[in-house]
Amino acid sequence: MDEEATAVDTALEAVVAELGGERREGQHAMANAVSDAMTSDTHVIVQAGTGTGKSLGYLVPAAIHAVTENKAVIVATATLALQKQLVDRDLPRMAQALGPSLPRPVTFAVLKGRNNYICLQKLHGSIPDDESDALFTTQRSALGEQVVAVREWAEQSDTGDRDDYPDDIDPRVWRSLSVGRRECVGESRCSFGEECFTVKRRLEAQEADIVVTNHAMLAIDALEGIPVLPEHCAVIIDEGHELVDRATAAVTSELNVPMIEKALSRSRKHVDSRTHEMLQEAAEDLDGCLRATAESLSGPTQLKPVGGDITLALTVIRDACHQAITEINADKEGKDPDSLAAKQHARGAIEEVHDTAGALLAANEFDVVWLDPGEGRSPSLKLAPLSVAGLLRDALFSKSPVVMTSATLTVGGGFDSLVASLGLTGERVTTMDVGSPFDHARQGILYVAKDLPAPGRDGVAMEALDELAELIEAAGGRTLALFSSWRGVDRAAEYLRVRLDSGRFPLLVQKKGDSVGSLVQRFAYDHPSTLLGTVSLWQGVDVPGESCIQVVIDRIPFPRPDDPLLSARQRAVDEAGGSGFRSISVPKAGLLLAQGAGRLIRGASDRGVVSILDSRLATAGYGRALRASLPPFWYTTDRATVLTSLTRLRDELDSSG
Repeated sequence: MDEEATAVDTALEAVVAELGGERREGQHAMANAVSDAMTSDTHVIVQAGTGTGKSLGYLVPAAIHAVTENKAVIVATATLALQKQLVDRDLPRMAQALGPSLPRPVTFAVLKGRNNYICLQKLHGSIPDDESDALFTTQRSALGEQVVAVREWAEQSDTGDRDDYPDDIDPRVWRSLSVGRRECVGESRCSFGEECFTVKRRLEAQEADIVVTNHAMLAIDALEGIPVLPEHCAVIIDEGHELVDRATAAVTSELNVPMIEKALSRSRKHVDSRTHEMLQEAAEDLDGCLRATAESLSGPTQLKPVGGDITLALTVIRDACHQAITEINADKEGKDPDSLAAKQHARGAIEEVHDTAGALLAANEFDVVWLDPGEGRSPSLKLAPLSVAGLLRDALFSKSPVVMTSATLTVGGGFDSLVASLGLTGERVTTMDVGSPFDHARQGILYVAKDLPAPGRDGVAMEALDELAELIEAAGGRTLALFSSWRGVDRAAEYLRVRLDSGRFPLLVQKKGDSVGSLVQRFAYDHPSTLLGTVSLWQGVDVPGESCIQVVIDRIPFPRPDDPLLSARQRAVDEAGGSGFRSISVPKAGLLLAQGAGRLIRGASDRGVVSILDSRLATAGYGRALRASLPPFWYTTDRATVLTSLTRLRDELDSSG
């Protein structure tokens, strides 16, 4: 073992011992691979199963490297929950444990986007009319009361961080007290520049060894070339299975008429009436074009090509915005902070419309333009690159060593799909799976309901609902049921309320838009309960122990066939001679399936069943690759065996409780 590996191993052992943990070989293998990548200026992709302790597996070598090089290491996460875990728990404890072995203490900071913080200019100045009208129409409304509560909190807050507010905040309320990148007047021109929460966080990050941020900030810094992160010597991407989607979202543009109307409202006092009128007419023309096109669409649809009427409206909008920006920049009236802020809000809104219209007009064969009809809202034009692989390779992976990790990165047991999506095929990159300390084959069963009819477009079949009810009864509740659509959740909830005894089997149902935190807490506390949900419950839910002995998945979570961007990506692969389905849909389904199945075994003593009510996982040609993407559970298609196993485990838990 070389000297560097010995130093990392020794440091990791000291931290784990300080925290009262035990040595895990996978964690040490990961830590040494991370250290090697950073010192040799290469990349490493590490799949580290649940229980590995991957956070310390990368934080310890990152801390050593940052202190040695005297330059920051960036850690980017996809979720707020992991970000809070790192900053509130893992980093403070690690820094304390490493103290005696390093030449100086390890420092760390968290850095979020500007719109995550209270803007003191907005808090103490005037709120723009377009926001105040919406918030204060009825002074005693729930919205108005929340404005008062949030403002009172902001006056006392040391951080101004939205995530530190003790309750959910309506987005309209938060927008009235925060600014985006384009709206900020800049610290040198703002009367609150020295007290600015964002500036303070940036200064802290400039001095820190480890800077924790999110995938969106990383994408803005790398892909958009806007320097929001401090200089750094390495990047660590946790929850790496999310990176491609988060990067795509960060570079996706959107334009709709309400955006233009907001820009019109903010710019009215700062531009010539003729310019304002020209932009207003162009917005009306675009509205008519989009609504006429949307009438014939059943959902989001790629525009190939974009119609001539839409192109003409976009051209007029771009040119009118250009003229408006010129007039706003020439406007010398008003030097007080509120006037400067109002002018910057106007400029920012107009620039966003101008740049998006220009990007839509400049779209080529490497871009995808689509129209979202809006379903009751105003139609929106959207633009995204056909692929972000080249962008990621050139703007992120070519700049510094990158470590990517997650519990779920492989599809079909390999990294090829992920490596290709990152633009790293043929590049110098190490991939490794350090496994999990849990014995999945002994602790869990993977059951595929082979005899059920394959899922159709009508949603969950009645036969599948019957089997779901029987599985819940056999487990005595204690079931997390994951659905690929809200319609599936609603249908299952309606059926189970009739089929099951609500006294014996309480039903918890996720609702669209609701926070899931309290729902998961109730599920963990009430052992006989069953939790039905979608989207946010597939990832990040951590309920170890007897509250969750079964995870049921209604169907293989293939991407929606009407997703314009993914459909375009699949067609591009097909046209190049490959299989878009196997290159795009199967990998995405495999990763999400693995995330869902990963909700079952969260600790060394956990036991249970992952039941998948989609016979295609057993019968289709791609089923083997998808099963190989899951933890190595004991596999069966025998329904009687599974019901017997669940009943036995239920009785054992009931008797011990």
